[in-house]
Amino acid sequence: MTGELSPEWDDEGLADLHRILVWQLLRFTSSPLSDTTGARLVRGVLMPPEHRGITRVVLWDGHRLEGSLAYDVPLVYPQGDNIPWPHLVAAFRQVLVRPPVPDSTDPAGVPLADARRHMLDALDHVTFELGDALHAAVSMLQAPEVPEEGSRLRLDGFLLRDDTIARLYVTLPGATDRLGLDVSLHDDNGHVRAGNTALMAALPSLVPDELDSNRTSSRDAYAPAGIYDLTHW
Repeated sequence: MTGELSPEWDDEGLADLHRILVWQLLRFTSSPLSDTTGARLVRGVLMPPEHRGITRVVLWDGHRLEGSLAYDVPLVYPQGDNIPWPHLVAAFRQVLVRPPVPDSTDPAGVPLADARRHMLDALDHVTFELGDALHAAVSMLQAPEVPEEGSRLRLDGFLLRDDTIARLYVTLPGATDRLGLDVSLHDDNGHVRAGNTALMAALPSLVPDELDSNRTSSRDAYAPAGIYDLTHW
C-alpha cells in the first residue's frame, strides 16, 4: 500500500494523532496487547521518518529483543477522517490474529510489515474487549495538568462492578466528599463499547447540576456523597 492517506492533514495535526496513540499504547508495554502467540507486548511506538499519517508499533514477547516485529498502522481513513484511538487499538488486536508478513526492515533493523490495508479492513468489523471499555470510561475524566486546579471534576478512583458496569469515583470542584458515578460499558445492543461520546459531552453539565434524578439508594464507603446511576446514557 503506497501513497499518502491524508493529503488534507498538516504535519502537526498528524503528529497530534500519533501522540495520542503513543499514550494509549503505553498500557500494553507490560500487559499483552493480544493473546496471540509470538510478539504481543508493545516495545515501542514511533513516527516513521519516511511516511506521513502512519504510526509504527514495535512488538516483542517480553524476553527476546531480537524477536521483535514492527507494523505500520494508519492514523486516518483514506477519505481523511481520523481513526478514533479505541478503534485503532481494537483493529490492531484483530490484525494480530493473522498478521501480515514482514517484507522489509525499519531503520533499526527490525522486521517491518505494512499493516495499513489490514487495519482498514478490520475497522469495518471492529470489536472491543472489556479492558478497552474500562479504559475509555476512565479516560472521560482526564487528569488536570495542574493537580491543584479546582475548576474540573477530579477522578479519584474506579472499580469494575461487573462485566457491564464501572463505577467512577469523582470529587466535584470545591467539594471534599467523593461521589460514585456508575457508567455502562455496553451499548444498547449489549456489545462492549470503548467510548461514550454522549455521556462525555453531558458529564460537565450533569455533575453537579442535574444529578439528583440519577441518585440511587446504594451505599459505598468509598463514595460518601452518594452513588449516581448514569448507565442509561
